[in-house]
Amino acid sequence: MHRATVSKHLTRQEVVRRQHGLTIDEAAEAVKLHGGGISMRAIARTLGVDRKQVRISLIAAGAIVTNSSTMN
Repeated sequence: MHRATVSKHLTRQEVVRRQHGLTIDEAAEAVKLHGGGISMRAIARTLGVDRKQVRISLIAAGAIVTNSSTMN
């Protein structure tokens, strides 16, 4: 089933869906956990979000630096 079809079914049933990204509180918790040496994968499991979203939030908070940002 295509994701657009699933989305339409969920909308029709008025199912509340999670917004993209982490909330401010979740991002702060991710930074705290990362500072304590916890892996991004473990943080994602703890918060119930995708690992990529954790990474994006950590980069935005300046908790990690990517190769592309050090080249500029």
